[in-house]
Amino acid sequence: MQTPVRILVVDDAEPVRKILVQTLRALGFEPLQADSGSAALRLALAVQPDVAIVDQWMPEMTGAELILRLHASPDARVRAMTVIGLSGRPGSERELLAAGALTFLPKPFRIAQLVAALRIAVDPALPAASSAA
Repeated sequence: MQTPVRILVVDDAEPVRKILVQTLRALGFEPLQADSGSAALRLALAVQPDVAIVDQWMPEMTGAELILRLHASPDARVRAMTVIGLSGRPGSERELLAAGALTFLPKPFRIAQLVAALRIAVDPALPAASSAA
């Protein structure tokens, strides 16, 4: 039996986290969630998720700052974690990718866009796109 891919959802907006968590669960992933960069850092070190979906604009630290901290972690699995950047503000994509995000998901997003971003991040673990539509 294969262990589900753990995906950490980091966004201060509860409705966005809720949609992502429900969708990820329906796609067969194991979603975890944090409402801030500091909570995400603690959870990442404790659980070592495979992927993180990180919003750029949050209190305390931006998503780009969080990505830099994750990738500077003393824990090798956390350092190697794949990150998908998330934002609805212009310019955020550039900042998130420059910090080390593998790909970017715009807000608001469609399920097909989420699936495409996940395919880039975890290709072998992703169910066929037709089952996610």
